[in-house]
Amino acid sequence: MIFFKKKEKKDSGDDIPIDLKADSGAPAENQQREIAARQGEAIPPLKELLYDALVKGAEKTMLDYSRDAVTGTYLIDGVWHNTDPRDRETGDAMLVAIKLLCGMNPDERRARQEGKFMVEHKVTKAKFLGKVTSQGVKTGERVIIEVRPKKFKGFKSLDDLGMREQMQERLREHMRAEQGIVLIAGPPGGGFTTTWNVALNSTDRLLRDFVGLEDKHHHETDVENINMTLFDGAAGETPDQIIQKIMLTQPDVLTLADLCNAATVNKLCQLANAPKEGKLIIAGVRAKDAVEALLRVLLLKASAPDFAEAVRAVLCVRLIRKLNDTCKQPYPPPPQLLQKLGIPPGRVQALYREWQPPPPDPEEEKKKKKKALPPGACPLCELEGPLCHGIFYRGRTGIFELLEVNDELREALVKKPQLEVLRNIVRASGHRGLQEEGILLVARGLTSLNELQRVMK
Repeated sequence: MIFFKKKEKKDSGDDIPIDLKADSGAPAENQQREIAARQGEAIPPLKELLYDALVKGAEKTMLDYSRDAVTGTYLIDGVWHNTDPRDRETGDAMLVAIKLLCGMNPDERRARQEGKFMVEHKVTKAKFLGKVTSQGVKTGERVIIEVRPKKFKGFKSLDDLGMREQMQERLREHMRAEQGIVLIAGPPGGGFTTTWNVALNSTDRLLRDFVGLEDKHHHETDVENINMTLFDGAAGETPDQIIQKIMLTQPDVLTLADLCNAATVNKLCQLANAPKEGKLIIAGVRAKDAVEALLRVLLLKASAPDFAEAVRAVLCVRLIRKLNDTCKQPYPPPPQLLQKLGIPPGRVQALYREWQPPPPDPEEEKKKKKKALPPGACPLCELEGPLCHGIFYRGRTGIFELLEVNDELREALVKKPQLEVLRNIVRASGHRGLQEEGILLVARGLTSLNELQRVMK
């Protein structure tokens, strides 16, 4: 993520160190769009909004148009934060400008529209790709603007994602297996895509032949040396219809980011369970934890005995915000809190939380007139940096749960596939779930107990 030092004063559009560019692919068309977008006076406030989003590291900016005003929110590290509202006149002018820049129809306020543009930083020359989506809603119109670095390389390793080394080794053992099913799970928008790609990147794709299946309307896999075959889910196609054809190439490993129906699961189980020429299947499912992932597969009405025999392990992920190192505050944890968290006495001397202002001291205020800070600012970050912009968190890491399926769990999947039954078996085996893994991050001072409670809510 790229951060910039924010300018204190922006009197005109030229004072804001970014340029907005059209991105149609044709230079002449780009020039026409840029001229049209600059006809009004909305470019300066539009640049100010987008620059502020870049400064704060926002992944998305959402503008909601109601009758009298335009409210704004930033998505920063997976959490929405309010920004200053705008009057309708300014908000409408900004919307016309960005729609013209993206080749969209400014007069269309109900139907869904999409467009793209580019942002260039004048000083660093960094370039960003922008995407605009507008859609009419009951209250008016909603606009979502996404801006991301053009050269953002993303996470490359399980280390980058924050996975413990011991868990990495156990996961690699399952990913190196000759046959069976390994599930990768996560809630929607909770880090599944990143974990899916990084986990596949950690496999031995140069030594074994990998093939993948993917719905062409739902792109997930972006990994080299996996030969992808696309199907059209919107047209009614399903993976089971083309699995047999793919298997004629005799791959060693088959990947599928979304188990969508029982027929697909049953065919994959047959491939994984074949006694002599079994295949390794790496598949994705959307779930909140590893046990729920197992049940979601069974809820597709797949064959429970075949699936229980095939499944080897489930990797589940949740993303959690990291406390900003500049301003996080240590505090001595009460013994009863450590006991509740399962942390042995004496193991942890301090936990950390978001910065909290000290209680006001009237006498000190009289002696020393302090410099006022902007609302929501953090005085520690203002003095030392890096800035948290009053959020007190900066960046995210993963909480990972790796459930290795044993014989007792296989039997329960067939005979009594109920959530509490499966969870009791898992707990009795000594398995460490997402909450326990999250407590380790709290104990290490990477995040706060409040943030863990928010993520696990």
